[in-house]
Amino acid sequence: MKLKREFYQLPLQFDLEKMQQEIAQFADSEWVPHHENFKGNSALPLISVNGEFNNDFKGIMLPTSALLRCEYLQQVIASFGEVVGRTRLMKLDAGCEVPLHSDINYHWYKRVRVHIPITTTDTVIFQCANKRIHMAAGDCWIFDSWEFHKVENNSNQSRVHLVIDFAGSSHFWDMIENIHEDGSTSRKFLNYQPKKRIELRTEKNNYQIIMSPGEVELLVNDLITEVQSYSQSSESTKAQFAKLLKNFVSDWRELWFLYGEDKTGWPLFHRLRNEVLKQASQFDKNIFIKNGTSAVKILAQLIIGPSMNVELALPTTNVIKSINKNESKKIGLTRNSTCHCGSGEKYKNCHGKIS
Repeated sequence: MKLKREFYQLPLQFDLEKMQQEIAQFADSEWVPHHENFKGNSALPLISVNGEFNNDFKGIMLPTSALLRCEYLQQVIASFGEVVGRTRLMKLDAGCEVPLHSDINYHWYKRVRVHIPITTTDTVIFQCANKRIHMAAGDCWIFDSWEFHKVENNSNQSRVHLVIDFAGSSHFWDMIENIHEDGSTSRKFLNYQPKKRIELRTEKNNYQIIMSPGEVELLVNDLITEVQSYSQSSESTKAQFAKLLKNFVSDWRELWFLYGEDKTGWPLFHRLRNEVLKQASQFDKNIFIKNGTSAVKILAQLIIGPSMNVELALPTTNVIKSINKNESKKIGLTRNSTCHCGSGEKYKNCHGKIS
Protein backbone atom coordinates (compact mmCIF):
# COMPACT_ATOMS: atom_id res chain seq x y z
CA MET A 1 0.00 0.00 0.00
CA LYS A 2 1.11 3.53 -0.78
CA LEU A 3 1.76 5.60 2.35
CA LYS A 4 2.75 9.21 2.95
CA ARG A 5 6.15 8.21 4.31
CA GLU A 6 8.37 5.14 4.23
CA PHE A 7 7.84 3.85 7.79
CA TYR A 8 5.39 4.30 10.64
CA GLN A 9 6.10 2.92 14.10
CA LEU A 10 2.72 2.15 15.63
CA PRO A 11 2.06 3.15 19.28
CA LEU A 12 1.82 -0.49 20.32
CA GLN A 13 4.12 -2.92 22.10
CA PHE A 14 3.76 -6.62 22.82
CA ASP A 15 4.95 -9.22 25.31
CA LEU A 16 8.16 -10.29 23.64
CA GLU A 17 8.95 -13.16 26.01
CA LYS A 18 5.51 -14.71 25.55
CA MET A 19 5.70 -14.46 21.76
CA GLN A 20 9.15 -16.07 21.76
CA GLN A 21 7.87 -18.90 23.95
CA GLU A 22 5.02 -19.59 21.56
CA ILE A 23 7.07 -19.66 18.36
CA ALA A 24 9.71 -21.90 20.01
CA GLN A 25 7.24 -24.82 19.85
CA PHE A 26 7.44 -25.03 16.05
CA ALA A 27 9.83 -27.54 14.52
CA ASP A 28 12.00 -26.60 11.55
CA SER A 29 9.95 -28.98 9.39
CA GLU A 30 6.83 -26.86 9.93
CA TRP A 31 8.29 -23.81 8.18
CA VAL A 32 7.40 -23.54 4.48
CA PRO A 33 10.08 -22.32 2.02
CA HIS A 34 9.39 -19.03 0.24
CA HIS A 35 7.19 -19.55 -2.83
CA GLU A 36 9.77 -17.81 -5.06
CA ASN A 37 12.59 -19.83 -3.45
CA PHE A 38 14.37 -16.83 -1.95
CA LYS A 39 17.37 -18.26 -0.10
CA GLY A 40 16.89 -18.41 3.67
CA ASN A 41 13.27 -17.17 3.53
CA SER A 42 10.50 -19.29 5.03
CA ALA A 43 7.09 -18.80 6.61
CA LEU A 44 4.56 -20.46 8.86
CA PRO A 45 0.93 -19.61 7.92
CA LEU A 46 -1.27 -18.49 10.80
CA ILE A 47 -4.28 -17.19 8.84
CA SER A 48 -4.70 -18.47 5.31
CA VAL A 49 -7.24 -19.54 2.71
CA ASN A 50 -9.46 -22.17 4.36
CA GLY A 51 -7.01 -22.29 7.28
CA GLU A 52 -4.69 -24.53 5.29
CA PHE A 53 -0.90 -24.37 4.89
CA ASN A 54 -0.84 -22.53 1.57
CA ASN A 55 0.32 -19.30 -0.02
CA ASP A 56 -3.03 -18.44 -1.61
CA PHE A 57 -4.66 -15.01 -1.72
CA LYS A 58 -8.19 -15.80 -2.90
CA GLY A 59 -10.87 -17.19 -0.63
CA ILE A 60 -12.10 -17.35 2.93
CA MET A 61 -9.31 -16.64 5.42
CA LEU A 62 -9.30 -18.81 8.54
CA PRO A 63 -6.88 -19.56 11.40
CA THR A 64 -4.50 -22.46 10.80
CA SER A 65 -3.79 -25.23 13.29
CA ALA A 66 -0.49 -23.44 14.02
CA LEU A 67 -2.25 -20.28 15.20
CA LEU A 68 -4.62 -22.27 17.39
CA ARG A 69 -1.53 -23.45 19.30
CA CYS A 70 -0.54 -19.84 20.09
CA GLU A 71 -2.86 -18.22 22.64
CA TYR A 72 -1.00 -14.91 22.86
CA LEU A 73 -0.43 -14.52 19.12
CA GLN A 74 -4.19 -14.84 18.70
CA GLN A 75 -4.60 -12.00 21.22
CA VAL A 76 -2.02 -9.89 19.38
CA ILE A 77 -3.77 -10.29 16.03
CA ALA A 78 -7.22 -9.68 17.52
CA SER A 79 -6.00 -6.58 19.41
CA PHE A 80 -6.03 -4.53 16.20
CA GLY A 81 -9.79 -5.02 15.90
CA GLU A 82 -9.47 -5.29 12.12
CA VAL A 83 -10.72 -7.71 9.49
CA VAL A 84 -7.53 -9.70 8.99
CA GLY A 85 -6.20 -11.33 5.85
CA ARG A 86 -3.11 -13.48 5.25
CA THR A 87 -1.06 -13.65 8.44
CA ARG A 88 2.14 -15.57 9.00
CA LEU A 89 5.37 -15.90 10.87
CA MET A 90 8.17 -14.97 8.49
CA LYS A 91 11.70 -16.22 9.08
CA LEU A 92 14.89 -14.86 7.55
CA ASP A 93 17.95 -17.01 8.18
CA ALA A 94 21.30 -15.65 9.32
CA GLY A 95 23.27 -13.94 6.56
CA CYS A 96 20.30 -13.92 4.15
CA GLU A 97 18.08 -11.22 2.71
CA VAL A 98 14.64 -10.48 1.34
CA PRO A 99 15.59 -9.23 -2.15
CA LEU A 100 14.72 -5.74 -3.34
CA HIS A 101 11.14 -5.68 -4.66
CA SER A 102 7.91 -3.70 -4.76
CA ASP A 103 4.45 -5.04 -3.83
CA ILE A 104 2.50 -3.95 -6.90
CA ASN A 105 -0.07 -6.71 -7.08
CA TYR A 106 -3.75 -6.52 -6.24
CA HIS A 107 -3.59 -8.11 -2.79
CA TRP A 108 -1.28 -5.47 -1.34
CA TYR A 109 -2.65 -2.47 -3.23
CA LYS A 110 -5.11 -1.66 -0.45
CA ARG A 111 -3.60 -3.66 2.41
CA VAL A 112 -0.81 -2.79 4.80
CA ARG A 113 1.69 -5.28 6.18
CA VAL A 114 2.01 -4.99 9.94
CA HIS A 115 5.41 -6.21 11.15
CA ILE A 116 6.00 -7.25 14.76
CA PRO A 117 9.58 -8.48 15.27
CA ILE A 118 9.82 -11.44 17.64
CA THR A 119 13.45 -12.52 17.27
CA THR A 120 15.92 -10.06 15.78
CA THR A 121 19.22 -8.24 16.34
CA ASP A 122 20.45 -4.70 15.73
CA THR A 123 22.10 -5.81 12.49
CA VAL A 124 18.80 -6.76 10.83
CA ILE A 125 18.07 -3.79 8.58
CA PHE A 126 14.82 -2.99 6.74
CA GLN A 127 15.16 -0.64 3.77
CA CYS A 128 12.25 1.15 2.08
CA ALA A 129 13.12 3.52 -0.79
CA ASN A 130 16.22 5.33 0.53
CA LYS A 131 15.44 4.98 4.25
CA ARG A 132 16.99 2.22 6.38
CA ILE A 133 15.85 1.29 9.89
CA HIS A 134 16.05 -1.50 12.45
CA MET A 135 12.72 -2.80 13.76
CA ALA A 136 13.26 -3.64 17.43
CA ALA A 137 11.79 -6.80 18.96
CA GLY A 138 8.32 -6.33 20.42
CA ASP A 139 7.64 -3.13 18.47
CA CYS A 140 5.12 -2.69 15.65
CA TRP A 141 5.61 -1.16 12.20
CA ILE A 142 4.00 -0.59 8.82
CA PHE A 143 5.76 0.65 5.68
CA ASP A 144 5.11 1.83 2.12
CA SER A 145 5.20 -1.46 0.24
CA TRP A 146 4.59 0.31 -3.10
CA GLU A 147 8.17 1.58 -2.86
CA PHE A 148 11.05 -0.81 -3.44
CA HIS A 149 12.10 -2.45 -0.19
CA LYS A 150 14.35 -5.20 1.13
CA VAL A 151 15.56 -6.75 4.38
CA GLU A 152 19.11 -7.74 5.29
CA ASN A 153 19.91 -10.14 8.12
CA ASN A 154 23.55 -9.38 8.83
CA SER A 155 23.54 -11.36 12.07
CA ASN A 156 24.41 -14.95 12.98
CA GLN A 157 20.85 -15.89 14.00
CA SER A 158 17.43 -16.14 12.37
CA ARG A 159 15.03 -13.23 12.38
CA VAL A 160 11.29 -13.93 12.87
CA HIS A 161 8.49 -11.41 12.39
CA LEU A 162 4.76 -11.76 12.89
CA VAL A 163 3.33 -10.26 9.67
CA ILE A 164 -0.36 -9.35 9.44
CA ASP A 165 -2.11 -8.13 6.26
CA PHE A 166 -5.25 -6.01 6.44
CA ALA A 167 -6.86 -3.00 4.75
CA GLY A 168 -7.61 -1.09 7.94
CA SER A 169 -10.77 0.57 9.22
CA SER A 170 -11.18 4.32 9.77
CA HIS A 171 -10.17 3.73 13.40
CA PHE A 172 -6.85 2.27 12.32
CA TRP A 173 -6.10 5.06 9.86
CA ASP A 174 -7.02 7.71 12.42
CA MET A 175 -4.36 6.17 14.66
CA ILE A 176 -1.82 6.34 11.83
CA GLU A 177 -2.60 10.02 11.17
CA ASN A 178 -1.81 10.81 14.82
CA ILE A 179 1.60 9.11 14.87
CA HIS A 180 4.41 11.62 15.33
CA GLU A 181 7.20 11.33 12.80
CA ASP A 182 9.83 11.58 15.55
CA GLY A 183 8.44 8.46 17.25
CA SER A 184 7.39 10.31 20.40
CA THR A 185 3.82 8.98 20.38
CA SER A 186 3.04 7.16 23.65
CA ARG A 187 2.66 3.40 23.31
CA LYS A 188 0.11 0.91 24.61
CA PHE A 189 1.35 -2.46 25.88
CA LEU A 190 -0.74 -5.60 25.31
CA ASN A 191 -0.54 -7.90 28.31
CA TYR A 192 -0.97 -11.63 27.92
CA GLN A 193 -4.31 -12.73 29.39
CA PRO A 194 -4.54 -16.50 29.99
CA LYS A 195 -7.65 -18.20 28.59
CA LYS A 196 -9.04 -14.92 27.31
CA ARG A 197 -11.84 -15.43 24.81
CA ILE A 198 -11.12 -13.53 21.62
CA GLU A 199 -12.90 -12.83 18.36
CA LEU A 200 -10.82 -13.02 15.21
CA ARG A 201 -12.51 -11.34 12.25
CA THR A 202 -11.05 -12.65 9.00
CA GLU A 203 -11.61 -11.87 5.34
CA LYS A 204 -14.52 -13.63 3.67
CA ASN A 205 -14.65 -11.65 0.42
CA ASN A 206 -11.36 -10.57 -1.12
CA TYR A 207 -11.59 -11.25 -4.88
CA GLN A 208 -14.50 -11.00 -7.31
CA ILE A 209 -15.37 -13.66 -9.88
CA ILE A 210 -15.48 -10.82 -12.42
CA MET A 211 -14.11 -7.49 -11.20
CA SER A 212 -16.74 -4.75 -11.21
CA PRO A 213 -16.27 -1.99 -13.81
CA GLY A 214 -16.10 0.60 -11.03
CA GLU A 215 -13.06 -1.07 -9.49
CA VAL A 216 -11.44 -1.64 -12.88
CA GLU A 217 -11.85 2.07 -13.62
CA LEU A 218 -10.44 3.09 -10.23
CA LEU A 219 -7.35 0.92 -10.66
CA VAL A 220 -6.83 2.04 -14.26
CA ASN A 221 -7.12 5.72 -13.32
CA ASP A 222 -4.61 5.25 -10.49
CA LEU A 223 -2.16 3.61 -12.89
CA ILE A 224 -2.62 6.35 -15.51
CA THR A 225 -1.93 8.96 -12.83
CA GLU A 226 1.25 7.14 -11.81
CA VAL A 227 2.40 6.98 -15.44
CA GLN A 228 1.62 10.62 -16.16
CA SER A 229 3.59 11.80 -13.12
CA TYR A 230 6.78 10.13 -14.42
CA SER A 231 8.48 12.72 -16.61
CA GLN A 232 10.96 10.44 -18.41
CA SER A 233 8.32 8.80 -20.59
CA SER A 234 7.27 10.76 -23.70
CA GLU A 235 3.92 12.51 -23.61
CA SER A 236 2.74 10.86 -26.81
CA THR A 237 3.58 7.38 -25.50
CA LYS A 238 1.84 8.06 -22.21
CA ALA A 239 -1.23 9.29 -24.11
CA GLN A 240 -1.36 6.13 -26.24
CA PHE A 241 -1.07 3.94 -23.15
CA ALA A 242 -3.80 5.90 -21.34
CA LYS A 243 -6.10 5.63 -24.37
CA LEU A 244 -5.63 1.86 -24.50
CA LEU A 245 -6.54 1.51 -20.82
CA LYS A 246 -9.54 3.83 -21.00
CA ASN A 247 -10.87 1.84 -23.96
CA PHE A 248 -10.40 -1.31 -21.88
CA VAL A 249 -12.54 0.19 -19.09
CA SER A 250 -15.32 1.09 -21.53
CA ASP A 251 -15.37 -2.35 -23.13
CA TRP A 252 -15.22 -4.10 -19.74
CA ARG A 253 -18.19 -2.07 -18.54
CA GLU A 254 -20.18 -2.97 -21.65
CA LEU A 255 -19.55 -6.68 -21.06
CA TRP A 256 -20.43 -6.29 -17.38
CA PHE A 257 -23.79 -4.69 -18.21
CA LEU A 258 -24.53 -7.56 -20.56
CA TYR A 259 -23.27 -10.54 -18.54
CA GLY A 260 -22.30 -9.52 -15.02
CA GLU A 261 -20.66 -12.61 -13.50
CA ASP A 262 -22.64 -15.08 -15.60
CA LYS A 263 -20.35 -17.80 -16.96
CA THR A 264 -21.54 -17.25 -20.53
CA GLY A 265 -19.57 -14.00 -20.51
CA TRP A 266 -16.33 -15.43 -19.13
CA PRO A 267 -14.70 -16.17 -22.51
CA LEU A 268 -15.48 -12.64 -23.69
CA PHE A 269 -14.05 -10.99 -20.57
CA HIS A 270 -10.97 -13.14 -20.89
CA ARG A 271 -10.54 -12.42 -24.59
CA LEU A 272 -10.74 -8.69 -23.88
CA ARG A 273 -8.11 -8.67 -21.14
CA ASN A 274 -5.89 -11.00 -23.17
CA GLU A 275 -5.98 -8.64 -26.16
CA VAL A 276 -5.40 -5.53 -24.01
CA LEU A 277 -2.32 -6.99 -22.35
CA LYS A 278 -0.94 -8.06 -25.73
CA GLN A 279 -1.39 -4.52 -27.04
CA ALA A 280 0.07 -3.05 -23.84
CA SER A 281 3.18 -5.21 -24.15
CA GLN A 282 4.55 -2.88 -26.82
CA PHE A 283 5.00 -0.28 -24.06
CA ASP A 284 6.85 -2.60 -21.67
CA LYS A 285 10.26 -0.98 -22.25
CA ASN A 286 9.20 2.67 -22.37
CA ILE A 287 6.35 3.23 -19.89
CA PHE A 288 7.32 3.30 -16.22
CA ILE A 289 6.20 4.78 -12.91
CA LYS A 290 8.28 6.84 -10.48
CA ASN A 291 9.83 3.86 -8.66
CA GLY A 292 11.13 2.45 -11.96
CA THR A 293 8.61 -0.37 -12.39
CA SER A 294 7.20 -1.12 -15.83
CA ALA A 295 3.60 0.08 -16.08
CA VAL A 296 2.80 -3.03 -18.12
CA LYS A 297 3.97 -5.26 -15.29
CA ILE A 298 1.71 -3.33 -12.91
CA LEU A 299 -1.18 -3.60 -15.36
CA ALA A 300 -0.78 -7.38 -15.44
CA GLN A 301 -0.44 -7.91 -11.68
CA LEU A 302 -2.79 -5.23 -10.39
CA ILE A 303 -5.60 -5.29 -12.96
CA ILE A 304 -5.52 -7.91 -15.72
CA GLY A 305 -4.74 -10.97 -13.58
CA PRO A 306 -7.09 -10.15 -10.67
CA SER A 307 -9.95 -9.03 -12.95
CA MET A 308 -11.15 -12.64 -13.39
CA ASN A 309 -11.22 -15.29 -10.68
CA VAL A 310 -13.62 -17.85 -12.09
CA GLU A 311 -12.06 -20.60 -9.99
CA LEU A 312 -13.97 -19.10 -7.06
CA ALA A 313 -17.29 -19.87 -8.75
CA LEU A 314 -16.98 -23.56 -9.51
CA PRO A 315 -14.61 -26.48 -9.07
CA THR A 316 -11.93 -26.46 -11.76
CA THR A 317 -13.44 -29.39 -13.65
CA ASN A 318 -16.78 -27.63 -13.92
CA VAL A 319 -15.18 -24.37 -15.00
CA ILE A 320 -13.49 -26.11 -17.91
CA LYS A 321 -16.70 -27.84 -18.95
CA SER A 322 -18.71 -24.62 -18.80
CA ILE A 323 -16.85 -22.76 -21.55
CA ASN A 324 -16.01 -23.59 -25.10
CA LYS A 325 -13.14 -25.92 -25.86
CA ASN A 326 -10.86 -23.30 -27.37
CA GLU A 327 -11.01 -21.12 -24.25
CA SER A 328 -10.85 -23.89 -21.66
CA LYS A 329 -7.08 -23.97 -21.42
CA LYS A 330 -6.75 -20.20 -21.08
CA ILE A 331 -9.63 -18.96 -18.98
CA GLY A 332 -8.33 -19.66 -15.49
CA LEU A 333 -5.07 -17.64 -15.52
CA THR A 334 -3.48 -19.65 -12.77
CA ARG A 335 0.12 -18.85 -11.85
CA ASN A 336 1.21 -21.78 -14.03
CA SER A 337 -0.70 -20.50 -17.07
CA THR A 338 1.18 -19.07 -20.05
CA CYS A 339 1.46 -15.29 -19.64
CA HIS A 340 -0.94 -13.16 -21.70
CA CYS A 341 1.87 -10.96 -23.03
CA GLY A 342 3.02 -13.54 -25.58
CA SER A 343 6.44 -14.20 -24.06
CA GLY A 344 5.79 -17.94 -23.80
CA GLU A 345 6.80 -17.87 -20.11
CA LYS A 346 4.57 -19.06 -17.30
CA TYR A 347 2.55 -16.20 -15.78
CA LYS A 348 4.27 -16.65 -12.39
CA ASN A 349 7.70 -16.15 -14.00
CA CYS A 350 6.68 -13.21 -16.20
CA HIS A 351 4.11 -10.49 -15.53
CA GLY A 352 2.66 -12.51 -12.66
CA LYS A 353 5.90 -12.68 -10.71
CA ILE A 354 5.24 -11.55 -7.14
CA SER A 355 7.26 -11.11 -3.99
